[in-house]
Amino acid sequence: MRSFQRVRQFSIFSLVFLLFLTIAISLFAYQVSPLRDPSFQPDSANGGSLIDWMQSVTEDHWLLLANIIAFLLSTNLTLIIWQRRRFHQNNKWLSFIIMTVTWTIFFGSFWLISRIYLLKQWLID
Repeated sequence: MRSFQRVRQFSIFSLVFLLFLTIAISLFAYQVSPLRDPSFQPDSANGGSLIDWMQSVTEDHWLLLANIIAFLLSTNLTLIIWQRRRFHQNNKWLSFIIMTVTWTIFFGSFWLISRIYLLKQWLID
């Protein structure tokens, strides 16, 4: 039982760390957003940061980071939710399927939210 409590504490600590990291990345994306430049005129083909040292960061980098954060958050939340679940041996496949669906819903939600945020900041187009 003691190891279960340690795993749960670590999961909660890592979730708090991931949420902090997500907020920090969101604030950073806001800071480097071209929308902060008063002369920026949004159109359909000029996404990306206008800051010189951020010019080498492409849309693919932003999208990869968003995918990684969505994966880590959804995995961590799914594990925290399903740590308390005790299933009998005959329900193993059902619990696996439900856990996979739960993870997929979390991942899809975080993925969509991150895409919308990056689109709103004009870092991707």
